[in-house]
Amino acid sequence: MSAPGQPPQPVDLSEAHYFNLLRAGLSALEVRQKTRLLLEKDELLTDKNSQIETLTRQVALLEEKISQLSAEQLAQFQSLQSELQQQEAATHDQEAHIAKLQSQLSQGAAQIDPTALRQEVRCAVGDAVWFCLQPKSQKDLYAAYKHQALLQAEGENASQLDYSEAGLRLSFAVEREVIRPFFVALYEFLLTEGGPEIGSLQLRPQKKYTLGMLPSLLANRWRSLKNSALNSAAPVPEAALYSESGTSSPVSDGDRERLQQFLSQWENPMARWLHDQPGEAAAHIDQIAKLRNLAAHADSYLYQWHYELLQRLVLGQASQTGLLQIIYGS
Repeated sequence: MSAPGQPPQPVDLSEAHYFNLLRAGLSALEVRQKTRLLLEKDELLTDKNSQIETLTRQVALLEEKISQLSAEQLAQFQSLQSELQQQEAATHDQEAHIAKLQSQLSQGAAQIDPTALRQEVRCAVGDAVWFCLQPKSQKDLYAAYKHQALLQAEGENASQLDYSEAGLRLSFAVEREVIRPFFVALYEFLLTEGGPEIGSLQLRPQKKYTLGMLPSLLANRWRSLKNSALNSAAPVPEAALYSESGTSSPVSDGDRERLQQFLSQWENPMARWLHDQPGEAAAHIDQIAKLRNLAAHADSYLYQWHYELLQRLVLGQASQTGLLQIIYGS
């Protein structure tokens, strides 16, 4: 048995204290697994319902013109009817399984309503931002909230659990909405401006770009998170959390001018922010990158306070504008 950051210690399971502790842990794990499965099945059910609605509309259109259908179109119509019946049967099976899982969850376990959770995510970013996001990013935000809800259902132990999965899903949305479109568009621009190299980066199609690549292109210095502070399992005072950071290989004046030229003509909601406030943008993205890396490493925990900081950076809160609001809410 061990605590985070501590070496494991042998225990004797024949002792009632340790046996009861293990049994309680296994019971809690079983409830969490069933709750997670319930949420995943609800998400799958939502997708299937969407497919059924599409198929139903297609069948209805064909039914209106059935007397005018050719043999080939009639065969297509029958195929759609068959597929619709299969999807409906699969959905009924999923609904039955969900009902069974719900009945198996203990009465004392925290119940998570997937529909209410999905609405909470949408409210967190606001409709103006929500409808600008790619569908995969919407799913990532929902998945982050789902994992957060599962961990916070643990009660008083929630602050010491690992929020890495939730943190990664928030980061995936940022990479999809910010990093990929930026570097893809920059690459296409640089092809006409002397070649796809800027700073120390060689751009190319299908390259894997990361959050950490962007700050040094935008600015030479920015406000970052201290590595020593991020090693803490408990929240750190703001004075001890931040420090100035920067790049050891500053971008040349010529490359900086090319970047500004690119941003001034790039038709994307984030272009003005990156162009007008490069230092602030570099700091915002660098801090998200550091927390994302913490979540990605198997030997580190993303504690609750880390996750809440990441959530504020990405989604914002009453006193702070999140990255997605900065981009899509202006």
